Amino acid sequence: MTRDQIMTHIQKAFGHLRRPKQFIRGTCSCDECREHEAVMQTFNRDSLPLHELDKPSWDPICFASNKAFAYLMPGLAGLVLDHADAYVSQFIFHTGQPERMAAYTPAQARALIHLLEFLVLHEASALDRNMVVDNLYGTRAELEQIAGVITVEPEQP
Repeated sequence: MTRDQIMTHIQKAFGHLRRPKQFIRGTCSCDECREHEAVMQTFNRDSLPLHELDKPSWDPICFASNKAFAYLMPGLAGLVLDHADAYVSQFIFHTGQPERMAAYTPAQARALIHLLEFLVLHEASALDRNMVVDNLYGTRAELEQIAGVITVEPEQP
């Protein structure tokens, strides 16, 4: 599958979602949450700025609601495909959060599985450098359950 095919699957699964009025979870109005909300309000979901999202210690996506996260997925997918070394760790962390997993539809889970498979095939060195291989496979296994995908393990000799 090509990058464009992956993005088509992501668009079909997530592209219909409406822009949320509020991006952060809950009703916190502390300075940090207000700043993250202001940053996310400037986002164009199809083209997210890496410089706003590549700092794990100051990452507005950590505060995004599940609706906001799903709405932003086309841009997040584009970021990880275009900048795997800089963003794969955060992408897998955010994608695999239990409350986000619980919110995915089967179609969304399938689209994310395609994306993770693409990363395994085309960005293996970035996955290794960022030490996220185990997390990626754990996330994929959970997505497969959501998607209803049955994986057949090879028989042991």
